[in-house]
Amino acid sequence: MSETDRDGERDQAAQSPDQGTERGEEETGDESRLERAEATAAEFREQFLRTAAELENVRRRAARDVESAHRFGVERFAREMLAVVDSLEMGREAARSAGEGGAVAEGMEATLRLLLAVLEKFGVTPIEADGEPFDPEAHEAIMTQPSSEAGPDSVIGVIQQGYRIHDRLLRPARVIVARSPDE
Repeated sequence: MSETDRDGERDQAAQSPDQGTERGEEETGDESRLERAEATAAEFREQFLRTAAELENVRRRAARDVESAHRFGVERFAREMLAVVDSLEMGREAARSAGEGGAVAEGMEATLRLLLAVLEKFGVTPIEADGEPFDPEAHEAIMTQPSSEAGPDSVIGVIQQGYRIHDRLLRPARVIVARSPDE
C-alpha cells in the first residue's frame, strides 16, 4: 500500500468515524476467517499426507505378503513330500543292505533324484551338515559321541537330512555331535 493510499484512508476515517469502525471490524473479521481457513487447510494437508503415507505402507505390506505367499506357498506341501523322500532313502538303503543292489535300488535312486530335483525347482534345498560345526539354528542334536578325529561340537553323523525352503528352515537336520573323548 502506498503512502497516498494510507493518507486517503485516514481522511475517510476522519470524515466518517462510523464507517472507519465498520471497516476495521470487517478487516479483522476477514483476517480471522483467513487464519481459520489457513489452519483448516493445513490440517487437511496434514491429514492427506498421513493418509497417503498409510496407503503406501499398506501397498508395501500387501506386496511383501504376496511375495511371501509366492515364495513359501509350497512350504506345507514340501514338508509333506519330505516324508516321501525319507521313505525312498530308507527303502534304497534297505534294498542295498539286503543284497538287492540291482534294479530295485537303482529305481529308488532314480525316483529319489527326480523328486529332489522337483523340490529344488521350488526352492527346497538340503542343509549341509556332515563335518560342519554344530548350528542350533539348522541342526537338531540327537546325541553326542566322543571323537578324537573330529573337533568338539562338530557334526560327525547325519541321522535325518535337513532342508531349507529359500532362506527359511523347513526341517532341521538331525545329527550326531562330536565331543572330546575325555568328557
